[in-house]
Parts: sequence; C-alpha cells; structure tokens
Amino acid sequence: MTRSVTWSSSDNALVTPHGVIEPFNKKNHEFECGLDAAKDIVMSDLAEAFAEINQTLTYAPQGEVSLTVQSEYDQPNAWRPFSTRYDTFAYWEKWGLIFDPQYQYPTSTDRAKALTTIEPLLKSHGGKLLEIAYHEGGDGPPWLDFRATFPHDNRVGQLVALSRIFENLIANDAITPSSPSGAFALVVSGMPDALLGQPESQWLEVKQKGYGLENDRQKHELALDLAAFANSESGGLLVVGLSTRKDSGGQDTISACHGCTPGSLNVDSYTEVAKHRVVPAIEGLDTRVVAHKDRHFLAALVPPQPQQFQPFLVRGGLISGDRVSGAAFTIPRRVGSEKWNMSAEAVHSQLVAARIALRAEGG
Repeated sequence: MTRSVTWSSSDNALVTPHGVIEPFNKKNHEFECGLDAAKDIVMSDLAEAFAEINQTLTYAPQGEVSLTVQSEYDQPNAWRPFSTRYDTFAYWEKWGLIFDPQYQYPTSTDRAKALTTIEPLLKSHGGKLLEIAYHEGGDGPPWLDFRATFPHDNRVGQLVALSRIFENLIANDAITPSSPSGAFALVVSGMPDALLGQPESQWLEVKQKGYGLENDRQKHELALDLAAFANSESGGLLVVGLSTRKDSGGQDTISACHGCTPGSLNVDSYTEVAKHRVVPAIEGLDTRVVAHKDRHFLAALVPPQPQQFQPFLVRGGLISGDRVSGAAFTIPRRVGSEKWNMSAEAVHSQLVAARIALRAEGG
C-alpha cells in the first residue's frame, strides 16, 4: 500500500503523491508547505517518516523535526488582522508526533478558561491535551501554545480544519459553545461541528433530523421545545442536524455532525409553528438554515424572555398517537436536558400564588 508521505534521506525532503515538501533550510528538518500539498497526509505515515529522521539525529528532538502547513483565511477581521495561518506537526522524543499550533490574540490569559472552552471538542475528536500556555513576547502579539496528540488515522487537512475552530473559540469571546448565543454564533458562522462534545443541557437541544411538520404531533413537539426554552431564565438553542450518544455518565452528548438534505429544512415552516402555537409570541426568536460541507443545519435561538410574559403556553394537548386536541393547552419547562409539562397541580399553585400577590398589592 502506498504511503501518503515518506522521507527521502538523500534529498532531505518529504515525498508525497502530490510532490516534494522541502525544509525551510536544507540543514535542518523543519519542513514547510501549503495546505493543498499536505492535506492528504495520514498522521501515521507522517509519524513513521519523522521516526526515520529521528534515528539519524544525535540529539533528542523537542519539536525540531516538524511540518508547518500554511493556509489562508477567507478574509481578515477585527480580532484577526492577518490573512495567513500556520499549523505545525512536530516530533518530540517524549511524545512522538504531536499537533503543535499557536494561536495569536487569545481573549484570555487564563489557561483554565481556554481549556474549558476547547476540551469538549478536543475529546470528541479523540484528542489528548499535552500542554497549553499563554505567552507575551517583545513587540509581537500575545499567543497561546497548544500541544496535543490525535489518533493517527486523521489526515493533516482534517486537523487543520479542526484547528481553525479551536482558534475561533480561543480568540473570540462572542463565539463560545458554552452559552445559547455563543453556540448559535458558531452554527450560523458555518461551524456546527464546534458543538461536538457538548452535552445537551438546560439551554441546548439537538435533533438528528428535522421535525416532520406535515404531522400535527411533530408541530406540537416543535412548539413544546421552543416554549420550554422561553419558560427558562436563560432561553435556549435548538439545532437540527446534530446527533447525540450517551457518555460514560449517561448524559446525552453531541457526537456527530451529519446535517440534513439540502432543501429539507425551511425557516418559514418552523417560525409559522411558533407563531401559531406558542402563546404569547416568543420575542426575538431567530431561526436560520446554514450550509456546511454540502449539508444543511437549522438553528433556532430563543433569547431570555421578559418574566412578566411567562409562562409560555402551547395550544393543544396530545391525546393519543398523533392526535392533538385544540381544546387543551400545555405548559412545558426544561429540567436539565429533559422537557417536562407542568401538571394541573403546579398550574393551580401558580394561579393561587398570583391571586394572593394581587390581593396583597391591593391592600
């Protein structure tokens, strides 16, 4: 079987089916190239090539045997005032082949905060963190060192794509998977896979496929999911196109980002359900469909609602099968990652409490 990369000792070059990758200086083993030349290199093959180089060295390498891959951003922005980025794959005597990128302009100097931000995504891809450290140096910008190992069946291009997500998480406080608005920003920015590893929670619900809105029961379920977020203090986010599995603790955790068939998700259909079935209307409901890797995802953000408008009700109650009675109503709430409907006793208690409060105000 042809390896995706080998080392030519006579030329001191990495050889791939696409061409030759040379070092910056022929006297060392710090190889550089563009993403197109390296994206199909399999990590196991790169590790083997670097191990061959290691056998010729008279010292224990600490990152001096490396491949740095250059790629371009679509466009610079306010928090990233440059157009080129670099990701390094380095060989260390104590670790073997590691992923060793640097991220400039981190928003925080707090190592623990950075780790909390990226750890779920890191683990979801089989990554193991080795080191993370913040630096300030001279006249240049601050940066964050990030070293990790990944399964060797990954390709260089896959890890470069993942690195771009890590950079967005580290360098922009407004884009974070730990809040409804931050996770929404990630999805609508074309990075739904940044939510991999995140657990479903009080504010996050994901669906593998869209609601079948030709079915009355499915319309009812969608309305319940949105109203339950409206009845919580933090609001919430619904994302269609992601799937979950149980982690070791039994918690539903986002594990796959398959998306839906283009054209199968319609913003108007989802907003119409909310408009006609949730009472009162949800203020600021933001529903969007975004494309990622030729698949579509839907994100519906429910901002925190004014307390005086709560509870939000859903017209109708499920009778049996797919039948929904229009004569009833349902008050859904989120309890952890689960949705519960308020019982008749709970509704009655709230009505009594409200009546007592009104009498107290009236003197």
